[in-house]
Amino acid sequence: MRGWIGLAMLGVGCAVTGAIRAQDPAPPLPATAVPFELASDFLVVVEGQVGDVGGLRFIVDTGATRSVIDRKVAIRLHLQRHTGKIMNFDRFVPTEYADVSPFQIGPLRAQSLSVMVANLLEYSALAEGVDGIVGLDLLSRSPKFTIDYEKRKLYFEGTPSRISDLVPRCFVVPVVVQGTTLRLTVDTGLAEILVYGERLKHSAKVHTEGEPETVKIGRIEGKKVVLLGVQLGRPKEPVAVVLIDGPVEPMLVGLDGYLGVASLHARRVDFDFSRMTLHWQ
Repeated sequence: MRGWIGLAMLGVGCAVTGAIRAQDPAPPLPATAVPFELASDFLVVVEGQVGDVGGLRFIVDTGATRSVIDRKVAIRLHLQRHTGKIMNFDRFVPTEYADVSPFQIGPLRAQSLSVMVANLLEYSALAEGVDGIVGLDLLSRSPKFTIDYEKRKLYFEGTPSRISDLVPRCFVVPVVVQGTTLRLTVDTGLAEILVYGERLKHSAKVHTEGEPETVKIGRIEGKKVVLLGVQLGRPKEPVAVVLIDGPVEPMLVGLDGYLGVASLHARRVDFDFSRMTLHWQ
C-alpha cells in the first residue's frame, strides 16, 4: 500500500468548507510556476528555504495544517524547540515546535512561522531525502494554487498574503456513499481514501463488493473495501477505500475521513482558497 500518512496531520479547529467539481476550472490568472518532483508516483516534492538554508526538499501536503521540518534541519539552524501535541488521524501524538524565519517555497514566504519538528523517517520510509512538509499554514496564503501532474509544476495565482489566518483554511468536501454524505479532507499526502469506519456504522447498512483486505499504511492499519454507489464529482461508481478506527478523543467533529488526491487519478487539481472550491480534471 502506498501512503505518506505519517505526518498528514489535522489541527483541531480547521475551517471545514468547500466543494468538489470534476470539470474544467475557470480561466487561469497570471501565475508563478514552480517545478516539482513526483515521488513514489503521488507525492509532490518542491524545493524551499528555511532561515538561510536553501535547496531543501519539502512534501506539499494539504492534509497537514502545520508545516514540518526534519529534526536534522532544526539542529543545523540551532533552533530552540518546545514540546506540544497534535492530532494524527486517530489520536494525539507528542511533537516539538520551533519558530523559523523565513519559511519559503516559490512565491509563498512567511517571515515568521511556528513549525513542527520531527524525525520524518520515524513516520514513513517515503521521507528518505526529504527535509520537511509544507502545510496549509503556508499554502493557504495563496489565493489559488494548482498541481499540474502532467507538466510537473505548481502554479500559484494571485498575490500571496503575508499574514495568514489564525485558522488555516482546509478543504473538506462532501462525498456521497449510498445516500450517506461523508465529509473528507482533501489530502495530497495520501494515495488512498481513508474513512473512519465508525462514521459508517451510524448509517444504513453499507454495501461492499468482494472480501475486505487488511492493509497497513505507515502506522495505520485498516480494512480495504470496495464501496458501491459512491458519488465523487461524477456518476455513482464502486470506489476502493480504507476503513480505519476513529479518533480516541472526541475530536474532529464533522470530519469523516481523508480523500487522497492520487485516488482521483487527475491530471490537474486546482485549490481555490478565495472561493473555497476544488476543481480537478
